[in-house]
Amino acid sequence: MTVTRAEVEELLQRLAQTPPNAKPDVATELVQVADAQGDADLRFRARLAYVSSLHHANDRHRMFAPFVYVLQQYDAAPGWMTEEQRWEVLWLHKWMVTWLVDHPQVPLAQLQEVLDGMRRRYAEAGEGLAPVLGCAYVLRAHVDGEAAAEAEFDAWVRAPRTHLSDCEGCEPSARIAHLAELGRHEEVLAELAPVVDGDVGCSEQPQVAIGEALTSLVVVGDHDRAATLHRTAFRASRSNPADTASVARHLHVLARTGNLTRGLEVLGEQRHALEHPSSPYAGMELAAAATRLLHAVVAAGDGEATVRGGGRPPERAADLLVRVEEQTWSLARAFDERNGTTAVGDRVRAWVEAPDLPHLPLGPVTAPAETVARLDVVRTPLDPTFGADPGGLDLPALAELVILARRRASTPTWTRLVAHWKTRRDGELAALDRADTVAVRAAADLDAFALWAPSPHPDLSLATSAAELYRTLGDEAEAVLVEVLADLHAGRPVDVAAVITAVDAHGTPVQRARARSRVAAEALEEQARALHADAYAILVEARPTSAEDRSVAARVLLDVTPFGPDRPAVLQSALDLLDDGDEPMLRAQVASERAVASAQEGDLDAAHAHFDEAARVARVAGAPEVLLQVEARRAHVLAGTGQPDRAEVLALAVAAAAREVERPDLAIEQSTLAAQLMASRGRELEAVEVAEAALGLVYPDAAVSRQHRALRRHLRAQLLDLTSRLSAALGEQDRAVALAREAVDLASGPAEPGAEPDPGAAAVVARLAGLVEDDDAVEATRLYAHALDLAERAGQDAFAQVVRRERVAARFDADGVDAALRDVDDAARSNAAAHARTLADPEAAAAWQGWDFAWEDVVLAGMRSRVLASAGLVDDALAAVEGLPARWDEVGGRVEAIDAEILRGRLLLHTPRPDEGVAALESAALRARAAGETSLVHSAAGTAASWLDESGRPAEAQALWDRLVADV
Repeated sequence: MTVTRAEVEELLQRLAQTPPNAKPDVATELVQVADAQGDADLRFRARLAYVSSLHHANDRHRMFAPFVYVLQQYDAAPGWMTEEQRWEVLWLHKWMVTWLVDHPQVPLAQLQEVLDGMRRRYAEAGEGLAPVLGCAYVLRAHVDGEAAAEAEFDAWVRAPRTHLSDCEGCEPSARIAHLAELGRHEEVLAELAPVVDGDVGCSEQPQVAIGEALTSLVVVGDHDRAATLHRTAFRASRSNPADTASVARHLHVLARTGNLTRGLEVLGEQRHALEHPSSPYAGMELAAAATRLLHAVVAAGDGEATVRGGGRPPERAADLLVRVEEQTWSLARAFDERNGTTAVGDRVRAWVEAPDLPHLPLGPVTAPAETVARLDVVRTPLDPTFGADPGGLDLPALAELVILARRRASTPTWTRLVAHWKTRRDGELAALDRADTVAVRAAADLDAFALWAPSPHPDLSLATSAAELYRTLGDEAEAVLVEVLADLHAGRPVDVAAVITAVDAHGTPVQRARARSRVAAEALEEQARALHADAYAILVEARPTSAEDRSVAARVLLDVTPFGPDRPAVLQSALDLLDDGDEPMLRAQVASERAVASAQEGDLDAAHAHFDEAARVARVAGAPEVLLQVEARRAHVLAGTGQPDRAEVLALAVAAAAREVERPDLAIEQSTLAAQLMASRGRELEAVEVAEAALGLVYPDAAVSRQHRALRRHLRAQLLDLTSRLSAALGEQDRAVALAREAVDLASGPAEPGAEPDPGAAAVVARLAGLVEDDDAVEATRLYAHALDLAERAGQDAFAQVVRRERVAARFDADGVDAALRDVDDAARSNAAAHARTLADPEAAAAWQGWDFAWEDVVLAGMRSRVLASAGLVDDALAAVEGLPARWDEVGGRVEAIDAEILRGRLLLHTPRPDEGVAALESAALRARAAGETSLVHSAAGTAASWLDESGRPAEAQALWDRLVADV
């Protein structure tokens, strides 16, 4: 193919803008394109970029071959090579030792040859040898152990740093690793201090240094600090593919300090890293740490414990131990065979056999309080009918049992019955007499049930079999219904009109109603409401009599009835349709709704009685997912009725149990609630840890309905938004912005065609605008406009008003004073118009309930004065602030009134009447003293005293300060 230089340059630019984890694929394409173009300088630059792109890859050994070409060009010293490119070659030279040593397939002789070539090239370039000595230490320590590398370590540390040395934040990590391995723990802490204090650092610090030093912190007895630093550093490393080695160190310390539950949770979420580590050596370390942990778990009698997470199927701890132990020792042997020593194996043995350390008070990742109680999740119905062995039942009797189970049991029972049917199915179908309509109906119903029962991997071939059997019976409607179910499971689009037409042509009224209910799950919101209404109308006319048909009618009745004054009567009507014991999920839903209604009326005893009844129903049916939904709603009621401690404990317990029954949506929702409660009481670090653990949850790879997909997007967007806010509160601005962008993409990005926007999208976008406002007012202004549009489209009028107000500052920085003032005026007009609507329209009044229109008017008046002041329009700002303190007093804004007085005083200092400004500031300071507002006292007095001092009146300044502030 013909390739131009411009095309190669364009690809180089694209690579520079590509996220780190996606760079290798783009860089591979770049090398191919550059080779096709043929120019030596472009081929050199492409390979240089390719080597750099592997920084975050887990197969870094691929960088050696292209780097050989880079070195050939470097040694040839062509005229087109720039000094910057020569410097980059020398910089990347270090990677060929320090990174490739972690890959056992790279021969030791090759590593030594690279090190020798590096020493020669550095010397020829007149560069200091500290980076070379650092690489020599790394290679010697790896091959012969840290103790044997003491001379190399000392030579590196003594050598003066150069501009090719690793950054001042990263080099301490290597020194800490050496000292910790040798047991020089006090020296470790001395090296750690400047990194943790922020005196030196980079994007990889302090988390890497903390991981290396964590054992030393525990050994010297600094347990509280070790616990705190573990929490902060593990958060930074847990989701970074390049930090497998750091995660291994955290896991090893958890194993040695008795934090086995927390360790299992960490190991569960890191199982992907076991299979795809940042390097084979890091993977070996993670496997060794896992081996140490799991030996302790099995020794404690918990080998049956289930390890979950990491997007992998659940696994017994004892089984996982066998796997990671083999991984550990096979890799250790590979390294020792490559090196011709036993140093790596000896180090691994020391990790696996490391003695216990003093306990650290940490608790599980997902539940910081050790006191969180496990919910009593019952999986077997109390009805003995479902506990008996179904093996003795003939085909019709088994079908009757599963029909009964659909009405009275739940997922665990359904799963057991499906498993039983699958063991018998081939034989039963082979022997099936097609002339026996009862047996054929039973076989079709069993296949349809097996397809219907919740499963992460439904067997879609069951639909073909069931449909064929139903058609044998002449039941075309039921055949269509089971085929629709298969389409929904497969994520295939459903032709709603065609399904309704087919079922209506052949089906009973109940089948027609079921068809509408089934396709409603995949329909757009408005169409879904119409389908439910149509289904209800059909059932009202049909008046179903069988228990199964009446169950269908009860479910449709709840689906079609909106929340409102008529809802309580409808709940009872739905229950009246059911036989005793039928539809535990519906019964629990009714009891839960009654509980919420009682709580809203202030009757908490009645609320908990209803919740207890709902939980009883779930336990009788052996329905753990129903029980957890009940307790999740109870947690929200506790949170909303002034009981945050009880709410937090319950939410954490529900989240933990939801993980066990593989309900990630419920685990995410309850983790979000728990984190919100923690943060509201000043426990941001615990809160963000819980939130980030929930971000690691993975949904099963199975198709779900449109409504469920929308729910999943909403829950994750809300969790990302919360985690972003917590990160911002902890001063982690870059992470906060990155999380907020992800939340915005999820909440307001392209949704499914015709879908309604996420109701939380406007708030998520507005919060991102606030985060980026200081750095990029133009982007913030665009985001505020997007948030305003989303709020208006969602009918969130009050929040739209908040966005109008919040965007003013960004507009001022982006577009100037006139644009900002227009936004202030727009917000004032909107506030006035909304106020007028509430006076004339009761529905509008309800929508704006709790909004203080008078307060908002004064807020906007204050914003106008500050915009004018910021623009240096002193006279206009003074005119705007005139009378503002009195207006604040009228609406109860005592602090805001003092703040307005301070603004007026500051403005007067820039007029021919500065002494009036000093007097106004002194008056404001006195009022602030009386109100106990110390910060405002300092603000007013400090401004006045500074002006007096700068005006050559230092004695007056000191006197004013002493008079107003000295005793505050």
